[in-house]
Amino acid sequence: MQLSKPSNLFLLEAGDTVTKRNLFDLIQFSKIDDSPYWEDESWQIGNTPQQGINWVGLLPECRAVLIKTRLGSYEDDGWANSDKSAYRYSFKARNGKVSHAEKANQALFNQPDYQYPIILFTEIDRSWAYEGVFSVSDIKDSYVVLERSPAAPQNPSDIQLAGQHTKASSEADASTAIDLLLSNNAISSSERIQLIKARIGQGLFRSRVAKIELCCRITSIRDKRFLIASHIKPWAKSDNIERLDGHNGLLLAPHIDRLFDNGYITFDDNGQMRVSQQLPMEIQQAWGLNMTVQPRPLIPRQQHYMAYHRDEVFQA
Repeated sequence: MQLSKPSNLFLLEAGDTVTKRNLFDLIQFSKIDDSPYWEDESWQIGNTPQQGINWVGLLPECRAVLIKTRLGSYEDDGWANSDKSAYRYSFKARNGKVSHAEKANQALFNQPDYQYPIILFTEIDRSWAYEGVFSVSDIKDSYVVLERSPAAPQNPSDIQLAGQHTKASSEADASTAIDLLLSNNAISSSERIQLIKARIGQGLFRSRVAKIELCCRITSIRDKRFLIASHIKPWAKSDNIERLDGHNGLLLAPHIDRLFDNGYITFDDNGQMRVSQQLPMEIQQAWGLNMTVQPRPLIPRQQHYMAYHRDEVFQA
């Protein structure tokens, strides 16, 4: 396929190939406003001396990240399994040390927060083969694991502009705490990696909840930009498996999440909402808790977590 504009990247299909010259020209000339590859400022493709990583738009919020891989370039690089659903990709390092300040590494560290697609190419002779869209699923000392994701949006108008992404976090307080800790330059490298892993876990949790819950159970809002993935059994009380279990979550509108998180509402196994006697009637009315929404039964694994919420969190 011949790429004439940066937005053409989102039209690629599995098996497509792009010549190295074409992709090189696209990256270099997307920044020059009188070139045939220019689209607009938000479609400029940035890069660092490590040419394997490029990003469309501005970091940390961008439209996409491009990764071009050559077999044998780094020891850790390569497919993590036989079905090619996961790929290991090495961080940029100087003298064997990974710097979190490097833009190429930031493009990987920030992906779970901003959920931009990672477009993966592998080398075939004088061309790049399009492998698909991936996202960061795990982080190691020297590399990340990229997990195959659904295809990128085909319509360029559906691709978010820089600055319009919504951070994917399971609980706002936990996300804020992690970000504050990461901003502390005094923490060690090992501590920083553990924090980044926790942040990646939040993104995974949200995506797993979204596969089970289609909308807010009280407001019926379906647009996930305006919903929070809320833990049923609180994050602080859950073990590492429970924190990432999509069955331990609901998608809720922010004000409903606040009530649920603080134990002012809970749900029966049949999905019927229960309201705490401690919640003032004026709040119930103002926040629409008297709306008639058809309850949706919880599935068995959700029921297990909701039993904990009724017993330990709900203020009867």
